[in-house]
Amino acid sequence: MRTTNLSDATPYDPDHVVAVGLLTASQSNVRMIRLSPGQTLPPHTHGASDLFLYAVEGSGSLDTTDGTIPLEAGTLAQYSGEEELRVTNDGAEGLTLLAFLAPVFPRSQPAT
Repeated sequence: MRTTNLSDATPYDPDHVVAVGLLTASQSNVRMIRLSPGQTLPPHTHGASDLFLYAVEGSGSLDTTDGTIPLEAGTLAQYSGEEELRVTNDGAEGLTLLAFLAPVFPRSQPAT
């Protein structure tokens, strides 16, 4: 069993999107994404991995094939691996997201 706390994770960086591994198990992993106001996560997909994206704090928007959807703290979104993730922090505060992936997203590394 392992635990982690977001207060111990990488802080916001106004010059770069923060995307770090938090926990990795044999069949799934969790990554933390932090976007400062005005930042956009580069659009990407997750291959064979399903993605559940949970907004922990802040607000932003998800750009989808059906249009733009508001993303605020407490929102949970689900993506198949082939769907492109496009998220922007268009709020005034930092946006922290937890990305739960299964199976393990290949480029993810365990947190150190």
